[in-house]
Amino acid sequence: METVRFGKISSVNYEAGTVRVVYHEKDDCVTSEIPLLSSEYMMPEVDDAVLVLHLSNGAEVGVVLGRPWGDENKPPEGSQGLWRKDLDREAGKGMLRYKGGTLTIKMNKVVLEAKELTVKAETTITENTTMKKDANVGQTLTATTDCIGGGKSLKSHTHTSAAPGSPTSPTN
Repeated sequence: METVRFGKISSVNYEAGTVRVVYHEKDDCVTSEIPLLSSEYMMPEVDDAVLVLHLSNGAEVGVVLGRPWGDENKPPEGSQGLWRKDLDREAGKGMLRYKGGTLTIKMNKVVLEAKELTVKAETTITENTTMKKDANVGQTLTATTDCIGGGKSLKSHTHTSAAPGSPTSPTN
């Protein structure tokens, strides 16, 4: 018969994705290494409370179901229709949050690696950045309407002379 037990993490094997769990109500017995039930990687820390499903073929065979909400592990927010994944043990430091048609991604740094990247918006794409270095696109940057840099339109600006490198008109 399967048994669900409440225990605490005793040790973590990060490379194998396994943990040992101590059961204080069972004379502090410690399990052999058992895996976490997950398709993502976010290992618990020593002393974290966890729920463990032990299978019917032995007390040492099981899987850690995860960390339950409780006094020591409270949800950072909660409401109907909310999906949230904290990517750091500190709530809100790095997270994905979805509610009411809005996806919020909060990170210190985001690296996108793609052979091709497409960004589409039905109405507006807003950029609010501070550039500390020159941007290096490396290939081709295409703007289907216009590109404005330093207050000058790439589409409608004119040059004061036809000579290469001549100054751009001051108004466009």
